[in-house]
Amino acid sequence: MPQKLPKFLALAILLHPLPALAAGGAAAEAPAPPASRLEMATTLYAGGITMGHMDIDATLRGTDYHAVSTMHTSGVVNAFWQAEIQATSSGKLAGRSFAPTLYDSFDTGRSGKRQQVSLNFENGMPRLYADPAYATTGYDVKPDDVRNALDPLSAITFIFSGIAGDPCAITAPVFDGRRRYDVAMTRIRDVDIRMDNGLYQGKAVQCDVHYRQLAGFRPNVLKANESFPLIHAWFVRVPSSVAGHDYTVPVRVWADTKYGVLAMLATSLKVDGQSPPGVKDAH
Repeated sequence: MPQKLPKFLALAILLHPLPALAAGGAAAEAPAPPASRLEMATTLYAGGITMGHMDIDATLRGTDYHAVSTMHTSGVVNAFWQAEIQATSSGKLAGRSFAPTLYDSFDTGRSGKRQQVSLNFENGMPRLYADPAYATTGYDVKPDDVRNALDPLSAITFIFSGIAGDPCAITAPVFDGRRRYDVAMTRIRDVDIRMDNGLYQGKAVQCDVHYRQLAGFRPNVLKANESFPLIHAWFVRVPSSVAGHDYTVPVRVWADTKYGVLAMLATSLKVDGQSPPGVKDAH
């Protein structure tokens, strides 16, 4: 996914159900495993001003996952920067982690300029395709650094999926086609929260989210000698009707920066078509 926004804003994803099994042969007669689905809508803010919207619609079926994400700017931000970013990712559940197979992202800017980035994974190694192509000379990422890394959307889906257990004890290795970085989370405390928009009231865990770049291009949002801001998140565990697929989702993510507080707030949350306990439609 093109990195034009702070990384925590990349927690925006829209995941949709897996395609049907191919017809024909014995495989077509076998019953499909039950699917577990997470639907989540979010709004992005900067200094209290609406910046855009991102959504989640996540489906896990058996040992497969498939993800689609969308993000678009809105409000006053469109006067100086406008974009729509769409991404898809597919792969396998590999024990307590994910193994991506294909990632595609499409970025359309205000001027109509487009950028496509694809990563095709084979035996844990990603092969990059970019249109238009971009140079990586001087910012090379070594093959050993990207082996078994996750694309950005798979990393987000992995964190949300809950298969790793404690969301505050996860380090996700990420390669986005330009840079290799880790997203590492640490537990701060258990909290009882009441969201201002009325979406959720109940128990949560607060985590700090650390962005650690290891190789490749420096994010455009950072200037020389700047460090990435510390990100905070309230994670809520939401049950699924499919055994083994309880989710851990951030209902509020925020960071204090010199530009004010940047935040992502959940505005809608459903699992398997139902609102989880403690969740209501946001006002």
